[in-house]
Amino acid sequence: MNEILIIAVIYNTYSETINFLKSIESQNYKFIKVNLVDNSEIPDSTFEKKLAAFKINIVYLKSPKNLGYFGGAKYGLNVFLEKNDLPKFIIVCNVDVEIKQKGFFEKLSEIQIDSDSGVIAPAIISKRWKTDSNPKIIARYSRKKMNFFLFISSNRLIHNFYTALSYFKKNLKFISSNIIASNRNKSKYANKNIYAPHGSFIIFYKQFFEKGGTLNHISFLFGEEIFIAETARKLDLKVVYKPELIVSDSEHASTGFFYSKKITDFMKQSSKDIISKYYTLF
Repeated sequence: MNEILIIAVIYNTYSETINFLKSIESQNYKFIKVNLVDNSEIPDSTFEKKLAAFKINIVYLKSPKNLGYFGGAKYGLNVFLEKNDLPKFIIVCNVDVEIKQKGFFEKLSEIQIDSDSGVIAPAIISKRWKTDSNPKIIARYSRKKMNFFLFISSNRLIHNFYTALSYFKKNLKFISSNIIASNRNKSKYANKNIYAPHGSFIIFYKQFFEKGGTLNHISFLFGEEIFIAETARKLDLKVVYKPELIVSDSEHASTGFFYSKKITDFMKQSSKDIISKYYTLF
């Protein structure tokens, strides 16, 4: 029985993947399967041999081309469903995370599922900042906010300046110990409905897909959180923040901390796609 399916997407992140798998194996949880989807244009020829050392149930899938984050996840889910029914939980994640919390999967399996819940946002703790990336978005963005994101992503220099400013503010919080206050402020949303989860580690209930949810994101990369939020909103399903489930995040292993023109262009296109699909009045 596969109670939990993890679909992890790789993009030139092989060493991170090994650490990720070690953290899962250390949980000693039987009812789990891992589908690794490799989007790398030049795969590591030795990687599959390294996977043979693991005792957990791993399926390695080389995607036909770079499908993007949710494109890769969709590919991994479709391959799984060719021979299996939907498991109780489906986790979509990057591989620059680790599951170090003792009994993580036991805690997940014991969570009471409400009929109107579709997605879990766990605590995703940054190794560098010691902050929780969830709740990612508490309330739906306004059209004005989305236009701001489109402006930021319209130029690489502007985008990287904005990113550098964000890191500077985080450093100030870290130095001044405001991190504790920030995490305490977020705790008031525990077990409550939020708008969107952080995209690095998303837990779907089975009923998200049974009620019509998909991984058919309109963009190649970025904007996955809003796609999930809008899909859940359309299906009248909740996204629930569960900080008792804890994941450790290294952050930005595949994209880097500062962005190339290619990545900035992907962000710009994603902002355009989201505005066009979810913020245009008819």
